[in-house]
Amino acid sequence: MVRLKFTPYVRNWICFHFMGNINNFSYCVVNAAGQSLAAYFDNSKNIALVLWANIAFGFAARLLNTFALEKVGSKLKIAINCFIMGGGLVGVALSYYVNFAFCISMIALIGIASSFGESVVLSYLKLFPSDIVNGWSSGTGVAGVSGSLFYIGLVAAGLSNSVIFYCILPTVLVYFALFFFGLKVPTGTNEANPYTPLKSETEDIVNQKKQEKETLIENADGIDQIVEPMRGPSGETKRNRYIRCAKLVWWNAINLMLVYFFEYVASVGGADLAVNKKNSNDWFVTNSYAILSFCYQFGVLISRSSLQLFKIHRIGILTVLQGINMVLWIVQAYYRMIESVWVLFALMIYCGLLGGASYVNVFYLILHDKKIPDEDREVCINYAALLVTVGITLASCFILIMDHTFLAFQVAANQAK
Repeated sequence: MVRLKFTPYVRNWICFHFMGNINNFSYCVVNAAGQSLAAYFDNSKNIALVLWANIAFGFAARLLNTFALEKVGSKLKIAINCFIMGGGLVGVALSYYVNFAFCISMIALIGIASSFGESVVLSYLKLFPSDIVNGWSSGTGVAGVSGSLFYIGLVAAGLSNSVIFYCILPTVLVYFALFFFGLKVPTGTNEANPYTPLKSETEDIVNQKKQEKETLIENADGIDQIVEPMRGPSGETKRNRYIRCAKLVWWNAINLMLVYFFEYVASVGGADLAVNKKNSNDWFVTNSYAILSFCYQFGVLISRSSLQLFKIHRIGILTVLQGINMVLWIVQAYYRMIESVWVLFALMIYCGLLGGASYVNVFYLILHDKKIPDEDREVCINYAALLVTVGITLASCFILIMDHTFLAFQVAANQAK
């Protein structure tokens, strides 16, 4: 009989997994409830504001964490984030007694908590083995699936949106407990086995100096190269440091931004108009948008959990494939040449697979890249997380342009049904 040993690595992986789930759970529930929330306040035409509020203010939170709060401890930031998350959930629940504007402002708090929490935790991961990012990424992938199923299930049970958001509140306490009492930062460790103590303090110092002098990394072709961390000159200004860090991470960060732009245009803008529902009694056709959303989240879940199985170094390939995929969904929204919803469901799973794979591999590469000095790794991680929000925000703007220009006739046709 094989016995699973509950090592510190396993413990931390589990904690990061559930933290990732909870961090994005409220965000995903808001997206699932967006149509219902807007309709309650007779603002169905402004449903885009729900998605915008859930994203846009998170950009400001990431900026704040990257450039203003770098020296603030992660524990304090997580504690504050829990208050923001809980306040947003209570606020959305109470908004039923106020108005739509108040609801939007409370959704913004939930979006801030999700973005800020992700930025803080991804930076905190620098203290752990680089491949443990898979625990966090798989948890965020589960959030998309569990969040949508959670909302659908409670609505089917007859619960109101107000009660549903109250039901999410206990997860904030779990999030707090996992970070403060569940995670154990490795101490006295070496790179080969992060949880094996070094033999002596002297050996630790020797290894550290040796690593600073030259470090072995594995390039995309699997060939070892000797590189040195690219540190700035003595007396480097903060501005020059940020520029240097941007140069270190720009390729990974830009690719991640583009993938997010492509996948949100496909999974939201394209999927919204991809199916001709006119005169159809097929349940899968009439509910195709919700199913496509689930398929996307399912694909994301699978690929964000794949790092232990394989790693992708050439992330540019994922970007190109997702760009082609976006064009396909825009063409489908215009011409509707694919009539089978089952083919579209499969294509949307593929869309999620590409997006999730880019996310987990980009952050793994940043955490693993020995060219990035440890003291600059948090800034580099925050750059990539920041550009995720940029990609989603640009996608929202592009979808709005599409729906008011060359896809306006399809939008009008849907509204006429």
